[in-house]
Amino acid sequence: MHEPEMTPARTEAIRELLAANIRDEPEIRRRRAYRRWLIWGGIGVFALGSLGTAGSILFNAVPVTDKSIVYCLSSTVPAPDGEYMSSAATLANPDGPARVDDAVALCSQMWQHGVFRDDYDPLAPTYGPTEYDVPELQVCVRRDGAAAVVPSKNPEICQAIGLAKIEP
Repeated sequence: MHEPEMTPARTEAIRELLAANIRDEPEIRRRRAYRRWLIWGGIGVFALGSLGTAGSILFNAVPVTDKSIVYCLSSTVPAPDGEYMSSAATLANPDGPARVDDAVALCSQMWQHGVFRDDYDPLAPTYGPTEYDVPELQVCVRRDGAAAVVPSKNPEICQAIGLAKIEP
């Protein structure tokens, strides 16, 4: 095997190439550092903004703004599609729009009548026994401003299932 010969011209070309690399290296490093700073800074700003938004939704208490409907959740375990099983309820009002002022009382009645039982038949002419146990209930607020009543003894359940706490 024959190796290339080191001529003075080849040696000079290698020397110039090395000098150019040494001369340009600080500028290349500075550009790379600046590019990394921009990318990671942008990711950091995005992450902090997302966390701030999520935190304000999940950890701040908010008022119920939609009192025309209440969502009574039957469980704190989501269904396979990620949604929580619930029944929506409202009160009929002949004078205008319905208004639910006591979401817990309305959902308690639904629990007493067995609405959340597996054998409940909404089309049956009578409800049958109406003295089913009512679990402890917590009131949360959905993103649309409606109350969501959750069966749980844990007062922090709202945050655990992605809802806001109700403003006292």
